[in-house]
Amino acid sequence: MNPQIRELIIAYVATAVPFLGALLMLRAQGRAYFRWPVYSVMVMVLGVVLWNVLHKWLPPDWSATHASLVYYGALAMYMLLGFGMGLLLGRLTQGKTPTDSTNGPSTNEQSHHEP
Repeated sequence: MNPQIRELIIAYVATAVPFLGALLMLRAQGRAYFRWPVYSVMVMVLGVVLWNVLHKWLPPDWSATHASLVYYGALAMYMLLGFGMGLLLGRLTQGKTPTDSTNGPSTNEQSHHEP
């Protein structure tokens, strides 16, 4: 297998798994899970582009002397991006629970008001 394809698969898994974990943690609605694979790819592409920009700012000798630190730093960034976007999508598609108090005042509270 081509090493670049292998690294892209690793980057996808590093973004998709935390993304799914965030969706499950927030108990997102079913429509979020249909969007999950596509959004994971978009987050992976964002992570790869961001990593290429950040990698230019690192000292040139770090690629040889601190190779494992650079590699695991990139993986950590992919995981944080995936988890963050999963939290965002999960929050946007989160279902309302019966105990949610954001629906406004109940009818019992409105009936106690005197004119």
